[in-house]
Amino acid sequence: MATPGLSRRGFGGPIGLRGVPPLIEDQLFEVVESVLDPLGFRMEDGEEYREPALDVLRYYRRPVKLHWLPFLGRSQAVVAVVRQPVDVGLSGSKADYRALMGRLALAASGRFPPSRALGFGSIGLTAVVLTPEPIAAGDDELLKGALGGGPGRSRAVPLGVIRLNLGQEAMSHQLSGGPDGLFPEPVALADALTVRFRRFVPLIEWD
Repeated sequence: MATPGLSRRGFGGPIGLRGVPPLIEDQLFEVVESVLDPLGFRMEDGEEYREPALDVLRYYRRPVKLHWLPFLGRSQAVVAVVRQPVDVGLSGSKADYRALMGRLALAASGRFPPSRALGFGSIGLTAVVLTPEPIAAGDDELLKGALGGGPGRSRAVPLGVIRLNLGQEAMSHQLSGGPDGLFPEPVALADALTVRFRRFVPLIEWD
């Protein structure tokens, strides 16, 4: 019997818990883009920072109209697919998740600065984080610390963080739709990824 959380190996390669091979990164991008393309997102190249460490594999961006006022009423939705930095212990505390999202918020603010073309509003930020660390029950609760206002120098507001372990075929997440449903991508991505990734939901304790 296969050990829970591990893949079984067949003649054609590793077989995942759902009877199909675990996703590789290129296949993950296909799933992400199948969700974001219909919403009007455009893929942008990623970037890497050494200090503090941050490896963005890809950005996806689309304009968002928040208000009728020109320039001030235009905002952006940004989805970033990132690797978990080695110096951030994401299995530790809510502060770890805030640290990662703070780095990403600053990077997105610098990559997509305010302008007449892009607008002067805030950035609704969603992160898909690839981690080698096992995902377990309780991770959803830890991720709550990643949402809310970004760092003071950042225009980006974290609206969703989805953490994936490709080999384990597991995920955890915290999501916020943002104002008036203008940022549906966190929930849409989570729904699509749930088809291929397990979530660990805490057991109900009966009195």
